[in-house]
Amino acid sequence: MLTSLRTIALFATMWIPAAAASGQASAQSIEMPSDPSDAPMASVPVPARPATNADSVYVNPEVLPQFTGGNKAFAEYLRKSMRYPTQGQQSRTSGRVLVNFTLSAEGKVQDAHVVSGPGKALNDEALRLVWLMPNWVPARANGEPVRVACTIPITFGR
Repeated sequence: MLTSLRTIALFATMWIPAAAASGQASAQSIEMPSDPSDAPMASVPVPARPATNADSVYVNPEVLPQFTGGNKAFAEYLRKSMRYPTQGQQSRTSGRVLVNFTLSAEGKVQDAHVVSGPGKALNDEALRLVWLMPNWVPARANGEPVRVACTIPITFGR
């Protein structure tokens, strides 16, 4: 029913002004088709995909970003690059640090900060690891690379 009303409304807005402008018909003499599918339809361009905005930061893009080399390479990077802070070792601090950051459309880390962590020494080391990460394969939306918000856990164990 709603589609029929839309079709009739579209038909009326397309044809009433033209008939009235020509002076050949009045509003009383305009006939509406009995079957809405007989009404001519205006072609309205509909974009296939919404445009991406370079300034937007996506949370759930169509294609997620990936550490260059995959998850195994990410684990290897953390294993090789992590330096357990002396202060953390002395105080026997361990735990998980959540680091939030934005990946640019080029796959570079931006705006990294600690969301939660067990203490300053481990938080600082987790931030260092994130800032030094190599470029990621960027996220994609509508086939284009886009900025994306990421949160990763970095675990320090004894």
